[in-house]
Amino acid sequence: MKYSVGIIGHGNYPDGIKSAITLLSGSGDDITCFNLNEQTTHEQFKEDVTEFLNTNENVIIFADLTGGAPFQTIAQVILESAKENQYIISGISMNAIFDLYLKDSMDQLNKDNIEDQINHVIEVSVPMMQFLPNSKMMDGSGSNESSDEGCI
Repeated sequence: MKYSVGIIGHGNYPDGIKSAITLLSGSGDDITCFNLNEQTTHEQFKEDVTEFLNTNENVIIFADLTGGAPFQTIAQVILESAKENQYIISGISMNAIFDLYLKDSMDQLNKDNIEDQINHVIEVSVPMMQFLPNSKMMDGSGSNESSDEGCI
C-alpha cells in the first residue's frame, strides 16, 4: 500500500525538506508540499490541503510544528473527514521523515503496520539528535570520540 506523502509548514520549510529528500534518495516527485508563506493565505492553504486529503485515501503528512497554523489546519480537516489511514506527524526530524519516506517507497508500510512503524521511527530518531557544545569543538575533545557526554 502506497501512502501519499505531504509536507506542510511555515515559509518554505516543506520545499526544503523535499529538496533534501530528493538529493538523498534520487526521488521525491511524489511528495506534495504545502508552504504557508507570504504568498499563501490561510484560506488558500486550507483549500489546498483539503483537496489533497479528499483525493488521497492513504496519507502521511509531515508538519513542521506541533500546534502551528499548518498543523491546526490539517488536523481540523482530517478530524472532520473522519477518514482512516490519514496520519499527521509533527515536530519530526529530517532523518525520521527520510526513513518513513523510504519505507513507503519500498512498500514497507501498510494499514496493519503503519502506526507501529511511525512510533518506531520516532523512538529511534530521538537518540540520533546530538548536542556538541562549542567548548568541546574548540578544545578538540569532541572530535573522534564515541563518548555520550554532551549528547541529548
